[in-house]
Amino acid sequence: MAFTINKLRQQPAWIAVIIFIVLCLWIASGLLKTQSSTASVKPKNVETPLVKVTVEHVLADEVTREISLYGRTEPDRIAALRSEVSGLVEKVHVQEGDRVSKGQKIISIENADVMSRLQSAKATLKQREVELKGAASLKAKGYQSQTALAQATANLAMAKADVVSYELAVYKSHIIAPFDGIINERFVEVGDFLKNGDNIASLVDLDPLVITANVTEVNVHGLKAMQQATGRTVSGEMLQGNIRYISSISEPGTNTFKIEVAVPNSDFSKMAGMSTELALHLDPTWAIRITPAVMALDEQGNLGVKIVENEHVKFVPIDIVKSDSQGVWLSGMGQQADIITLGHGFVRDGDKVEVVRVDKTANPATSLSVKAQQ
Repeated sequence: MAFTINKLRQQPAWIAVIIFIVLCLWIASGLLKTQSSTASVKPKNVETPLVKVTVEHVLADEVTREISLYGRTEPDRIAALRSEVSGLVEKVHVQEGDRVSKGQKIISIENADVMSRLQSAKATLKQREVELKGAASLKAKGYQSQTALAQATANLAMAKADVVSYELAVYKSHIIAPFDGIINERFVEVGDFLKNGDNIASLVDLDPLVITANVTEVNVHGLKAMQQATGRTVSGEMLQGNIRYISSISEPGTNTFKIEVAVPNSDFSKMAGMSTELALHLDPTWAIRITPAVMALDEQGNLGVKIVENEHVKFVPIDIVKSDSQGVWLSGMGQQADIITLGHGFVRDGDKVEVVRVDKTANPATSLSVKAQQ
């Protein structure tokens, strides 16, 4: 032992090594005690309390979906009346704004020269008839050639064509209305000289009055011909009509489809060119009416409603069918749902919650509104 101590004194490094080993053993023993004491104390299961949410069971109703479009009233048809003959305007029978019937005279063009030519053509026709009769008689007796008979026949045909031509010119000297309508514009006065093709008047037909609008590609499949529609002009006048036309090709650039709604207007009291809000009803769908206060956004920013299924929160994206003064009608939740009316801001999709149900004794929408306000 003395030899060992003497040896260590001669080599101090060994003393430092021994001290280091002793310290390591002492620290290790303390860690083992701590681990053994920690292992001996078993933690108790600590349960996080569930979030309480107020839930109301709501039943859906069949609601007719309605889409609103912005359109414009237009005439059923517009005709630009033009001259087909040349001559002076002899008489004007109507004024701008007058309502006319089919076949009614609009203006008369001077036709004295045409009338005289017509009389001459009729006289020539009678002469050609006599000549043909004589040529046929001589041919039968052998005194006339086949060529002379053919010439007489051709002359008669030409005479008949001249009579028809002049009769048509006399008819065209009176410009008449091709359909019932209103003289929207008149471009001539008495004494004006008209050439073939000159504008005379613009005739518009307002029965039916047509509302034109464009519907999106999402909603166009829900429309059909003869479907009822309601329009309201900027003046507040209500218009009732039916869809008469749905375009089969979308408008370039907008991918919308043109539709036309025909509105009866037998008295021509409704005017064209009015901005109109058009309401169209689609097929009924199941929808639940709620207050907008119970709607929420998910992590992706989708608008929806939080419901409870098997004590777990479920986020349901919704589709707004329509809105009124009592709330918003939403589809996408089926025919019934347990909607969270209080606490939906503190839970997320998939969370387990403690459900507090509401005894519903009033209208679902009214009850939901009261809860949301609380």
